[in-house]
Formats: sequence, C-alpha cells, structure tokens
Amino acid sequence: MLFKNRKHDFVTDASGATLNVLKYNGKLYTPGIQGKLLTLPDMRVRKSDVLLCGYPKTGCHWVHEIMHMLVNKKVELTKHGKELGGMIEVSPDIILDSLPSRRVLNTHFLYEELPKGFKENKTKIVYTVRNPKDTVVSYYNHHINLKLFYGYNGNFNDYFQLFMEGNLDSGSYFDHVLAWDKVIRSQTDNPVLLVKFEDIKSDPVEVILRIAEFLDVETTREFAEDVASACHFTKMKAKREKAGSFDAVMFRKGTVGDWRNWLTDEQSQAMDKVWSEKMKDCIYQPVY
Repeated sequence: MLFKNRKHDFVTDASGATLNVLKYNGKLYTPGIQGKLLTLPDMRVRKSDVLLCGYPKTGCHWVHEIMHMLVNKKVELTKHGKELGGMIEVSPDIILDSLPSRRVLNTHFLYEELPKGFKENKTKIVYTVRNPKDTVVSYYNHHINLKLFYGYNGNFNDYFQLFMEGNLDSGSYFDHVLAWDKVIRSQTDNPVLLVKFEDIKSDPVEVILRIAEFLDVETTREFAEDVASACHFTKMKAKREKAGSFDAVMFRKGTVGDWRNWLTDEQSQAMDKVWSEKMKDCIYQPVY
C-alpha cells in the first residue's frame, strides 16, 4: 500500500514496516530523484555512449565494471562505482557531462523511460537479468542495509510479498523482465544484448568476450581472463570495502542459490507459479 507524508512516499508491508519510495507518473522509483526525472528526457547523449540496463540486484554493478574495463582497455575498477559514475537517474548532470568518452552509463529504467537521445543515437544496450529468487533475497538485503535511506526494517516474509506485488522502487521484477524481453524480440533500432547473471558466474570469460564483440571492442582472451579475475565478486567487494566506497554496501554475496537459505517451500512455489503462468515464453529462463 502506498502512502505519503511530508518528506517521502512510502509503501507499507503486512506488519506495518514502511519503505521509502518516490511515486512519479504512477510508477515507483528510488526516493530523492524527483529533479532528475524532470530533466532526463532531454539528457545530453553522445553517439559513443553505451548503456547498461537491468532490474536492481541482477548483476548491474558487476557488468558495469566489466564494460568499463573493456571500453577503456584497462583492468582497473571505477573510482566511484556506477551510482556516482554513470547512473543517469542518480548522478548529477555535471558529473555525467564530465565523464570522458566512451561513457558506460547505466539505469534501472524501462526502455520506454529512456532519454530520447539514446533512441535517436541507436545506443547499444546491455540488459542484465538474474533469477527472481536470488534477486528478491539480494534486494531485501539492499533495502535493509540502506536503512538510513529507505527507512525499512521489515522481515523477509513481508518483504517477499512486496516484491511479488511489485511494490518496490523499480516496480515489478516480472514486468521489468517481460518489458525488456519484448524490446529484445521487437528488434528496435537499439541493439540489445542479454547478459545472464548465472552465465557470468559459470563462464565469465566467454561472457566478457561476448560483451566485447557486442560493443565492437577489440580484445584478446588473455585480457578477458584478466578482466574476469579483477571483476571476481569477492575481489570487487574487498576493494570497495577497503576504500570505504559509497557502493561497498551494494556488494553482498554474488552467488547463485542463496535463496535456498531464505525462501520457504511455499514462497519458492509461488515464484515458480508466476513464472509458469506469466514468463514461460521469455528468452531468459531462470537458473537456480
């Protein structure tokens, strides 16, 4: 259920715990980005830009670092992570404009919400996706760990219901994946590459080579192996924590299957039911 107070919009779970959101044009977003939403349609886009999209907690941080290394041909992590270094709905315009080309920008938006410049320039888009069971666990911990921002201290069972109903910032996971699946199938002017979280875990080098080919970046298997090593989840997490980076809290486990430690059989079956009824024809099929 959505409520308003003087400071925030917020959703309330079954036990009364509240989670701060922003309601704008009938959709739910990360709180505090009202100003950006007003100016984003006319954002200055460069022809050399590449764009990373995905529902929250589906591997966006991971793939952002990979893409950044590929386009810059350097095995170096970004200084400030994707939130402050290229997330179009969060990063101030002055920062986005100061980034050198080729910019690796990112967003949790749907295709229909993207600034018009991306469509006019036929920007290449990488879309990340992850199985919904691990996504809900990671997103819950994201909201809990950023309590000062989201104000949420609810339990996982109540949060699970919010996730299933799509009552979170970025809305419904299922609708998000379905919408981008439609974009990929429709073959818009924007080329879109689907990158699966589970594939990065099982065969990172091949995924990196596939991303490089998609972005028209010349590389070698040796360089891809170096990128895979530098972008190993535990290494990225350790470096961010050591540096005291803003986005250190974004890195939790980066595993496949942790949902088994969280979801009840009933919750797992509920997700399976939604998938079989709503998502069975998607290009992406979950790996658990």
